[in-house]
Amino acid sequence: MMRRSYVGAGTICLALTSFLPSVEADTFTYRDEDDKVTTVEARLAGEAQGQFVLELNDGQFRIVPQGAVMERKAADDPTPLTGADLVKQLTEKFGADMFRALDEKPYVVGLVLASPLPKNSEFKARSFLKKGAQFMKSVERVFEDFCRQSRLPIQPSRFPLVMLVFETDADFEKYANDTTKGRGLSAGNIAGFYSGLTNWLAIRMNECHTMEVPLHEAIHQQVYNRQLLQRLAPVPKWFNEGIATGFEGNGERVDVGPFKINSHYARLAMQEKQFGWAEVVANDRAFGGDILAGQAYVHAWCIHWMLCSRMKEQYTKYVRLQGEKKPLETITGEDRQKEFEEAFGKEVATLQKDFKTQLELGMKRQKVQPEPDKPAGYSKTQTHLGEVELTAVSSPALEVGGTLKNISPIRAMSFHVTVETDAGVYADWHVHNLESRKSVPLKKQFAQKRMINAPGGFPRTFRVKVASVTPDSREADAWKSGKLPVPEYGGGRDAE
Repeated sequence: MMRRSYVGAGTICLALTSFLPSVEADTFTYRDEDDKVTTVEARLAGEAQGQFVLELNDGQFRIVPQGAVMERKAADDPTPLTGADLVKQLTEKFGADMFRALDEKPYVVGLVLASPLPKNSEFKARSFLKKGAQFMKSVERVFEDFCRQSRLPIQPSRFPLVMLVFETDADFEKYANDTTKGRGLSAGNIAGFYSGLTNWLAIRMNECHTMEVPLHEAIHQQVYNRQLLQRLAPVPKWFNEGIATGFEGNGERVDVGPFKINSHYARLAMQEKQFGWAEVVANDRAFGGDILAGQAYVHAWCIHWMLCSRMKEQYTKYVRLQGEKKPLETITGEDRQKEFEEAFGKEVATLQKDFKTQLELGMKRQKVQPEPDKPAGYSKTQTHLGEVELTAVSSPALEVGGTLKNISPIRAMSFHVTVETDAGVYADWHVHNLESRKSVPLKKQFAQKRMINAPGGFPRTFRVKVASVTPDSREADAWKSGKLPVPEYGGGRDAE
């Protein structure tokens, strides 16, 4: 399962403006990693660990070793770029044929395309961008409501807030690798992320079908751009992810806040037994690994809901404490736990022990219903711009069938869907040209084709994979001519 990710050493905190650092505007001349002399006008956002954190006029941070700085001169504050400036900059970065954008203050929504758009898709692309800007304004509204209820002051963003949507997973993952430098979750397991360095959101287009991931990441961006928290500060990851998960719930409606119980996280919380809160509070390791990240996000929601809804006064004080932390500062795990326990007046283990009782009471008060169990043999997969609903029956061979929907909001796509079993046999379907938002049936068939390196035996489990390409691509032509790829057991195309 893909996860959201905040990229950067800092995390979320809501702080009074009096805690904000003073910043200086200078001209820095330094040698970069390639030994090239570079001069930039920037605000000095922080300095620690032998590094300068420079804030550029587009809102991005650049970390420069202090020893690499050759000259530093006082200068006027660099004027922040406008939305139009950023659209121009991004268009140059991705190419005019492969990029579309909308500047709707204070938001810039950009679309990185798989291939040049056909003329009949331009209107759909424009509508998609407008919908994205409207969504971002809805996120802003619910975030401001939460801040008012929590008595936390906010300020307007100094920079345009950028959200980049990538039509293909390959382009998203390349951008993610380039941005994160391989730190944290692997790119294949990231559904979307906010970068504390670039200050931008990056989202797979696939995730815009429900808008759950864009909502989560947009909350990170709101917190860091409303003068509430300093980016790259050592604020605990549980807090960063806890507040963002608190807004998840109703997709495009954006009407849920951290005070409400999320039925999905509540159900997972009642089942969770993997590790204690103390581990999550003291360090961020669990959030950076592909295996434990899912459990860590559940714990983050639990801790944040418990504190903001049940210990409001202490929560506010704790938030202000986090707001005092500066970029690139460090804190030990022992001190983080001590800081937490002093703020809330209880040991972490005691709070966790009280949690389930408080959650059960809260669910009764809010009349939260448990999520219904999925019927046996039912599978729903949403990936690579395809949504596949399947039912599987063993009789005794595995028989599968269902529907495929093209969830791309802008164009037709070609799909190859496979159902791959643990025995190395599979079933597949090819749909050459499925229009945007349209569905087709996947006719029932037995999973009996052999995968490469198939081990044999009786199938007990299966997984659904989806590949999609634009209908005018060479790969789509090959599929149409019958040259469909044969999956390899234990490898092959990316799985959901």
